[in-house]
Amino acid sequence: MSLDRSGQARRNFLTGAAVTVGAVGLAGLVPAQAAPTPNALRAPAARSASARRPMIRSDRQGYNRRWFAPNLKGVYVPTSTDQVANVVAEALSAHGKNVKVTSGRHCYEDFVYNDQTHAVIDMSALNQVGFDPDYNSYFVDAGCENWTVYRTMLNAFNKTLPAGSCYSVGAGGHITGGGYGLLSRLHGLTVDHLTAVDIVTWDARSSSAKMRHVSEKSSDAAERDLFWALRGGGGGNFGVIVRFYFADPPTAPAHATIWTLAWNWSDMTSASFANLLAEYADMVTTMPDTDFSLLRLTHVAKGQLGMTIQIASPAGTNSVEHRRKAEASVASATKRFSAIAPAVRLLKPLGGHPGYMSSVPVSSSAVHLTYLEALQDLNGIGPNEFGKYKSAYMKKAFPSDQVDAIYHWLNVTPAGADMSQALVQVDSYGGEINKRSSTATAVPQRSSIMKLQYQTYWNNDSVPGNRNSAPYLAQAETQLTWLNDLYRAVYAEYGGTPNPANDTTGTVGGCYYNYPDSQLGTHAHGDADKALWLYFLDNFRNNPRNLVSVKKHWDPENYFHHAQSIPVK
Repeated sequence: MSLDRSGQARRNFLTGAAVTVGAVGLAGLVPAQAAPTPNALRAPAARSASARRPMIRSDRQGYNRRWFAPNLKGVYVPTSTDQVANVVAEALSAHGKNVKVTSGRHCYEDFVYNDQTHAVIDMSALNQVGFDPDYNSYFVDAGCENWTVYRTMLNAFNKTLPAGSCYSVGAGGHITGGGYGLLSRLHGLTVDHLTAVDIVTWDARSSSAKMRHVSEKSSDAAERDLFWALRGGGGGNFGVIVRFYFADPPTAPAHATIWTLAWNWSDMTSASFANLLAEYADMVTTMPDTDFSLLRLTHVAKGQLGMTIQIASPAGTNSVEHRRKAEASVASATKRFSAIAPAVRLLKPLGGHPGYMSSVPVSSSAVHLTYLEALQDLNGIGPNEFGKYKSAYMKKAFPSDQVDAIYHWLNVTPAGADMSQALVQVDSYGGEINKRSSTATAVPQRSSIMKLQYQTYWNNDSVPGNRNSAPYLAQAETQLTWLNDLYRAVYAEYGGTPNPANDTTGTVGGCYYNYPDSQLGTHAHGDADKALWLYFLDNFRNNPRNLVSVKKHWDPENYFHHAQSIPVK
């Protein structure tokens, strides 16, 4: 039982009162008395049986095959929101600071799966999407994966979020890190729509865990600061996120058009490559906010490189009007790129994230779809592999030295390396994202026009946890060295990273926290501040409201930490 705002006991929906469709509860499609009680007003739940369960082999493995937790001793899986505070208390009391939290296991670095991890709180069983009438808000549980969020919000409520497209990425880390995706130019970042968060914090002095409902309306200024930090400040820093709330998420588009343009590397000279990047940068500054583009600069070993554009319809647009505007965008793009190199049909998948170019398009012409079909086509993640990623924000077009470096390294094949899945992906940015100030959320990058993701993938037959043995370690070092050398060459003018502090031209804007890169700096190497500055700029520690001060208040003993977590001082 729990208490509502009037103090009267009423049944909590998680005991079974919610209507379910498949594995997803649609709270809010049932009478109000069956809706979830606000977590901040619930009476303390009786201590239930432990959520700890016996470990299985896959508990030690991240989605990225590079990451493994050999010393894992405990796995805790809360199955209701009321359990989470008790789970946090039990796990931290038993394992101290060696507890990590996961929702989708997609972290690019070993922040969860590493040698020091002794216990994991796995949030994947908390995977409901619904509507909470008490808060008059839609909600997404931290354990939801992107596909669950999109499918349920669309099918049940005709709503959506401008989040990422990789279907199995968990909400817990993705949303709180910013939440950027193919509708972000039209609707901003996901955190721009976030109106409240349920989070369990830990008081080390009293060894107690508490569920809090934090928002801009919280009466406590420290809770308002925490809510600000949770909008971009990443998971694993302040507590265990349980649920996200969205009072007015965007209405889902009715229509979407997807179009792919490809070129053969054999037709791409250094001059035409430079023209391609210049034309692309110009396009993203002038195209409508409804349009989102991905330029995949694959390694020459792939044989082709290409670009995908998604055009979504604003609310209220009928199919005829949408098709007319989409065809106009496609015609404009075709004209832009026609003189660079002969356009060809994409012959094989180009890889990378998201997934439309991980499959071969059925047509070289624009394909007009319903929004659900577009979600399905772009909702790709690929197989479990070994991978490494790096990122950069661009506020201007590519300088010539960057163009030359990218072109050079995409034509370099180290001995023994598999370059067939190596690429620089250039996503469009701007639009609605840039209408927020740099301090409105913890995400400071509000003036960029492109966001880059450097990627390389490889695979082998090693068993889980055996990546550091011969010959697998040498294989990884070859792939990593190539990517790191490429990155340093591209940003050599700024000291080897896209550091705006070293840029007198206003071209680069730092890195994306949801694409973490340990090469930028870690606590173990004493240079984590370098990385955190690139992610958060002045929001890290310089502005009056900053992430370090929020961390110091809510987790002064640094229980929630990882290689690039927010420090307490």
